[in-house]
Amino acid sequence: MVIRFSAGTVLAALLALLLAASWALAQDGPVASWDVASIEGETLGDASGNGNDLALHGAAAGEFMGRVFLRTGRDCYAVGPALGDGWEALTLAVVVLQESDPGAYAGIACRDNYGGPAGDVFGLLTDPQGKWTARVATAAGQASLSAPIEVGWHQLALTYDGATVRLFVDGEPAAERALSGALVSEPETPLAIGAYSNANGWFTGGVASVQLFDRALSPEELAATWAAWQAAHPEATEFTFAQAGDTHITDTKSVEIVNDAVDMINADPRIAFSLWLGDLTQSSTADEMALARMALDRLRRPRYVLRGNHDQTGGFYEREFGELNYVFEYAGWKFIMLDSNPGDATPIDEERMAWLREVLAATDPAQPLVLCTHHPLYPNTASYLLAGAADVIALFAGHNLKAVLGAHYHANQEEVIDGVLYTTTACLATTRRNFDGSTQRGYRLFHCTEDAITTEFVPVRDVRPEDVGP
Repeated sequence: MVIRFSAGTVLAALLALLLAASWALAQDGPVASWDVASIEGETLGDASGNGNDLALHGAAAGEFMGRVFLRTGRDCYAVGPALGDGWEALTLAVVVLQESDPGAYAGIACRDNYGGPAGDVFGLLTDPQGKWTARVATAAGQASLSAPIEVGWHQLALTYDGATVRLFVDGEPAAERALSGALVSEPETPLAIGAYSNANGWFTGGVASVQLFDRALSPEELAATWAAWQAAHPEATEFTFAQAGDTHITDTKSVEIVNDAVDMINADPRIAFSLWLGDLTQSSTADEMALARMALDRLRRPRYVLRGNHDQTGGFYEREFGELNYVFEYAGWKFIMLDSNPGDATPIDEERMAWLREVLAATDPAQPLVLCTHHPLYPNTASYLLAGAADVIALFAGHNLKAVLGAHYHANQEEVIDGVLYTTTACLATTRRNFDGSTQRGYRLFHCTEDAITTEFVPVRDVRPEDVGP
């Protein structure tokens, strides 16, 4: 038997299939999705098409390393509808620019009022213990999960499938707890971005994307979402970083010039991170080192620190700042932070030289490198040149060494030797003089392209010799 269909019947069937597929996709898609590119005036539009727009309160679009985000902070946040009441499952996924550990309760994206130990409905927050926190409240109880804060761009995701609450960081599981029941109903608790729902606990940083689902996304889906966002929003290959040193902190008055520099660095959107190359304190006391750490904790973006010869005693540097020799990478560049103590006349010991050889052996010869020490390796620094400096530089033969940054010698010097930029910088202190008789105190900016680096000095304060404090 042959069954024949009319053209109209076929078209109707195809249309039904398309409508069913569209409905299925809509069911799987987000209930709300906000991307900063959708800002129009005082509104952040819902890209899901469901009309769940956010009203902006002081928050505005910013840009960092080529990525656009919603700048949030004190009295700068967004508010939307009370979504999620009674849901059996949930995913809240946020792409966040975490500039620093705020050391406080702050709302990244939540339906949660500031001031109580339990979450109202759900939320992604920070806490005073340096943790990201995820909270969910259901008819059966409340669950709170946490993971250590990491500075930089990250995806945070809270999922609930009716049996388990999970917290993910960059698509990787960080914590989980059993929980059951539907989400509680709190219709008077709105969704807030950059603050708690009652407009307290502001998050100082940035939020680039928020998605809300009424189902629990799988780890594979979250990882794919994070990878897709990064691919669609690549970081710029050109970047700027700041470098300072020789702050020689003694008391709260001597920290003021450091605070001024920190404010200037925070206000410069070009600066991706900062380097602090030692002699943070004058006498390496516990109080001096704590003051130095608190001053640098005010930086919004990552900071990397070295120990100076004035920071060696008592183990206080290690207590406040941690490791002495380490490596980090940014935009394809590798930065080698090498402890050069105990001082000018003593070469770097064999243990650290062996560590440096291992680092270089594991490095692509074409990768741009920046070597940072406290004692200068700049050949024209006369009596301040670290003993054995030439032996250290020789290890970089065959590698793409672009710059060698030092401190210790309080003066602005910059020179390119054999294609390598060498610098020292004026001190950032009111307790010590510059060795070349200059009076300007400040920090350096370094501008990096794909394979080149240039520098400039940024004055912070002019300090006359008679105003130099003890």
